[in-house]
Amino acid sequence: MRRRVLTTAGILATTLALTLPMTGAAHAEENTGSASCNTPGAHGDLYYSNYHGPDATVEISFTLDDTLADGYEVRMRLLSTDVWGKVHYWPWRTNAKGSGTRSTWETTASHPNGLFNIGVQVARTNSAGTLVNSCSDW
Repeated sequence: MRRRVLTTAGILATTLALTLPMTGAAHAEENTGSASCNTPGAHGDLYYSNYHGPDATVEISFTLDDTLADGYEVRMRLLSTDVWGKVHYWPWRTNAKGSGTRSTWETTASHPNGLFNIGVQVARTNSAGTLVNSCSDW
């Protein structure tokens, strides 16, 4: 019985040793990323860094351009999925300075249910705050 336990422990240790380097390498490649999209009147870019797995606190940079002289506000927000695949819609960031202007923000993000996919949604809204058009990118 003791020999069987030691053999099983040895196999598990070898499997773990072979798995860990591959997992670390995969996460290192995912350390940074970006998403961007263009919808009539607005363009937004999102850059993220420090992503080393679902439990990471990710550094986020947003850039949002108002590209149309129409009196509408432009907005953008972070999108993420959790461990169950549920999309989390983060709060909007708004550029209300008018056509030809750019707004930028720096922040961090983490979620108790994990960050598995990171994306961005860019939109244009009317004076009532209703979405006129939008786009998303993952």
